[in-house]
Amino acid sequence: MIEVPEGAETRAPRPKLGPRKSADYQNSIRHWSTLCDAKMSPDAKNFMKSDTSLALRGALVAKDEGRLTEYHHPMYRARWAEPRDIADPLVVQELLSAAGLDGEAALDRAHSDEMIGRLKSNTEEAIERGVFGVPTIFVDDEMFWGNDRFELVRHYLTKQA
Repeated sequence: MIEVPEGAETRAPRPKLGPRKSADYQNSIRHWSTLCDAKMSPDAKNFMKSDTSLALRGALVAKDEGRLTEYHHPMYRARWAEPRDIADPLVVQELLSAAGLDGEAALDRAHSDEMIGRLKSNTEEAIERGVFGVPTIFVDDEMFWGNDRFELVRHYLTKQA
């Protein structure tokens, strides 16, 4: 058996999209955003490599305070519709404040070892359960990955009812 050093990349790099597939991919995003009535800026691609961990830890803080929805929807808009760099602590603090939290205190908590550990633990738990991307939805032990699986989830739930 081949041993892979801890922390080493274990997958091949993602192939670049050719011009036709790239155009189709952009069309697909446009169609999905229209279907879901979700605004998507073509400039959102400029932040595809941004580290989202602070924003995710902010979500944990907002959830603990019962303000997840008030944080999540504006964070989504900041990432995909406006778009803004959600790795920027000032952006995260502004969105935490707009969600009705003490932005400075909430950002401090998002930077805490507690939240760093919690996000790591949640991520490890998701991976152990089989998650490899977002969105992933579980219905009991059945896993559905991708926004194009929402109708399958609806069908599965209807079948279970």
